[in-house]
Amino acid sequence: LMSPNTTLPPLTEDAKREALAKAVREFNSWRFYDCHETLEDVWRAEAGDLVDFYQGIIKVAAGFHHLLRGNHKGTVNLLGPALTLLEPYRPTCLGVNVQRLIDEAGACYQRLRELGPRRLSEFDRSALPQIDYGAALQ
Repeated sequence: LMSPNTTLPPLTEDAKREALAKAVREFNSWRFYDCHETLEDVWRAEAGDLVDFYQGIIKVAAGFHHLLRGNHKGTVNLLGPALTLLEPYRPTCLGVNVQRLIDEAGACYQRLRELGPRRLSEFDRSALPQIDYGAALQ
């Protein structure tokens, strides 16, 4: 059994890339909870400059998970900070088009704030962003 304070071994770059690609596929098929779970381990093992990048995507995914469950407050409370976390990684990071994700998730965030909790059902789910990911951009 691992003791609670054991740090996770650092993930290899390949393992990180595979996890990110898997998380993007999950996000893009609206499996937001799975996406958040997939990146959680990468985020926890990340010691470098990418901590906020992974956490930003995790929070966007968690926010949209709450949206699909009808939780307005949970959605806006996660999306706002997520956008801030992702800012420094524009325009692209690790093949992810961060600028596009910020633009599209930001538009959702603004719309959800306008609608408020009572009109959440009016949110057009076709506006949910896709993560534009080209591993070749690395």
